[in-house]
Order: sequence, then structure tokens, then C-alpha cells
Amino acid sequence: MGKLDIHMCPETGICSVFKEDGTKIDMMPGEVADLKEAAGDAEKIKEIISQVDKSFTEDLGEEEINQLTDELK
Repeated sequence: MGKLDIHMCPETGICSVFKEDGTKIDMMPGEVADLKEAAGDAEKIKEIISQVDKSFTEDLGEEEINQLTDELK
């Protein structure tokens, strides 16, 4: 398992992302779609997540961003 725990609700399309320390964000389906479109662009992904919760992105590393991209395909 990666550093993030990612859960996608198949009914609502809402995605919950948990860090190892328990910090959590919930992303709406439109935000998830934006992340999928930004795959491969770490800065764009951080920008999208920071619109949800700026503090959540502060220590996101390349590994976590790659994990998000891989799991949200």
C-alpha cells in the first residue's frame, strides 16, 4: 500500500484521501476528473488539491502524487 489511503465511492464519485497521520480531504467528482486530466503534471495536481485544502498539499511528495494518479485512472 502507498502512503495515501484513497477511497472512491462508486455511487457518488466522491473521493476521500487519507494521509498516514490521519489527515483527510474529500474531493467532489469534478475535482477527481480534474486530477485525472492533470495526470503526469505534479504542479497541476497540487494546485487542484490545494483548492480543496491548501494545507493538505504542503508536504505531498512525488510518491504520493504518483499514487493518486495511478489509483484515480
